[in-house]
Amino acid sequence: MENLLKELVNNEKIGNTFFNLYDRWQDESEYEDINEYGKAIALTIATEFPYNVKLIQATKSPFGVKISTSKGVFQLWIKLKGHFASICGKKII
Repeated sequence: MENLLKELVNNEKIGNTFFNLYDRWQDESEYEDINEYGKAIALTIATEFPYNVKLIQATKSPFGVKISTSKGVFQLWIKLKGHFASICGKKII
């Protein structure tokens, strides 16, 4: 399933959703529920991949999600390095 993980972190729609929501979270974290962000990310992943995607948990630090799929359980998050942000991920189960 290493290929699926690569596809998840390199998918343009997923990346755009992650980065847009991350930027918004920076401004609205005191007022909005992190779980709503997780639902939006999981929905985007589900529309891109037909693997029965379900949100397990949205995380604040690092900003990201844990999702279950028919191909395993994955964690995806934003990693900041200098002036750059990237999506990182790992297969948990």
